[in-house]
Amino acid sequence: MQSNQNRILVGIVVLLVILGSVYYIGQKQVEDAVQTLGLEFSEFDLTRLSIIPPEIDITLTYTVTNPSDLPLEISVNGLLYHGDTVISPVRVDERLIPARGAGEIEVAITLNRTLLEAIGNPENSGSYRLDGRLTATGLYLGALPVSVELNLSEIEAEN
Repeated sequence: MQSNQNRILVGIVVLLVILGSVYYIGQKQVEDAVQTLGLEFSEFDLTRLSIIPPEIDITLTYTVTNPSDLPLEISVNGLLYHGDTVISPVRVDERLIPARGAGEIEVAITLNRTLLEAIGNPENSGSYRLDGRLTATGLYLGALPVSVELNLSEIEAEN
């Protein structure tokens, strides 16, 4: 009786070690795929202009390229800056970026009077940048979902 319990316990431990190893390998594969993502600003669209009150609605479009063999679902949660001024929060729900392909993410922004003055102020020079977290999920072996988080500053960005 004790021998059977020991065999079952050893079997469970071996199974957990195997599953943990498979998950670790999958996480490494997804991590490597995420490291190869490219992010490029591709389009600027003025969607609304208001004189009173002074506001501008714009949509920024970024192209995300995925040169890996693994399709990735990505989401973004961060902030858009101009120099040191926070322009807008950025939230992009999960979007599929196909393997060896590209996809677009759109960021809708409303610039009010205060932000327009800050951007137009010559003392507040600087470029636009995205800062925050990107979460990517890939299917390892086509079935096991593995998620990886990455700081947006770690992605190769082209302006």
